Amino acid sequence: MTRTVTSRTDDMRENNTRVFSDTFEEQDWLSIPDSVRFRFDQEGMTLRWIRISLKGKDDYQNVGKRLNEGWVFVTVDEVPEMVNSSFVREEGRYTGAICRGDLALAKMTKARALSRKEFYENKSREMVDAVNSQLMRESTSAMPISNASRTRVTRGKARFDD
Repeated sequence: MTRTVTSRTDDMRENNTRVFSDTFEEQDWLSIPDSVRFRFDQEGMTLRWIRISLKGKDDYQNVGKRLNEGWVFVTVDEVPEMVNSSFVREEGRYTGAICRGDLALAKMTKARALSRKEFYENKSREMVDAVNSQLMRESTSAMPISNASRTRVTRGKARFDD
């Protein structure tokens, strides 16, 4: 259902009409504008939000780990269109970084991001295989163990059954 709102001075000015949708959707405050994503994509870069503080204190451990992985903070000069929807750190170690809440926007080359992703997928697969191997070692003919479990990874918002 939509509703049209017309200004009271129709005869004095142009007709200023705005259309509102009666449905409300919560905005994703971590969304990155498509134009920014596209521009960085063309440059061979990928974007991600990185936690820089936790409970009001700088999260040096997380930031250090991410910087060692190859992430670099995005500055206001690189994304001037995000200044209105974010804040820019004016002082401290993250001066010039685009931030939202306790997160800062960071970039990494696509090749390195893909290599990082494959590394952690392999590491996870090796751990699952080790657990399954250990489980199957405990199986005997008197008490056989069968493993019919499946692993499924999804991304995005969590959805819970009602």
